[in-house]
Amino acid sequence: MSTRVFVGAPADPARVDLDAAESHYLRRVRRVGDGARIEAIDDHGALWLAEVVGGDARGTTVKLLEQRTVPVPAREVVVLLGMPEPATVLDVLPALCEIGVAEVVLVRCARSQGAAPGGERIARVLRAAQRQCGRPRAPAISGPVDLREATHRRTDLPGLFAWEELRATSSDAPAVAAGARVCVGPEGGFTPEEAALLRAAGFRALGLGPYTLRTETAALVAVARVMFA
Repeated sequence: MSTRVFVGAPADPARVDLDAAESHYLRRVRRVGDGARIEAIDDHGALWLAEVVGGDARGTTVKLLEQRTVPVPAREVVVLLGMPEPATVLDVLPALCEIGVAEVVLVRCARSQGAAPGGERIARVLRAAQRQCGRPRAPAISGPVDLREATHRRTDLPGLFAWEELRATSSDAPAVAAGARVCVGPEGGFTPEEAALLRAAGFRALGLGPYTLRTETAALVAVARVMFA
């Protein structure tokens, strides 16, 4: 894994002073010394090759050498995530970030549990995911909204929803071109009324295999079926 730090919006690429948290991570956690080559993520969504110039765990200076080309996913996927309990939301968001999802809309469903996690907690887990995978721009996070409102988001993309009633039947891989909206229910799945609402909004039911999946597993399987079909 490459060592990556966040550099904010540097005015001078030749001299970027890391804040205390990033300096501590670089020096104490990753044990990186002067002259090492690392990667840097700026606030504009760019990824840089950088070199450690000097400093210590309280304050380190790096130099941005060149901006790196970052591959983008072949398809744009927007996840409409029926909210499970807050801890599960925080577990699944980093994985969705790492797999390349463009946007996540948190959705209140009939079987949703609890409130959405706070913005600071969401930002923290997404930042850790970016540091791990090298994605310079995190997915957009919005909501929570109710299911009806969620179906009106990104109507330029076709809609699919994970439907547990299809687990005993075969389901062909979805035929999508540029991308899709993927709607996944909370623990316990969608109610029949919610499934009818989704179908009325033009969403197609999508099977995810023979077994009942947890929300976090279902979200990743559904996204993978769309993104890598």
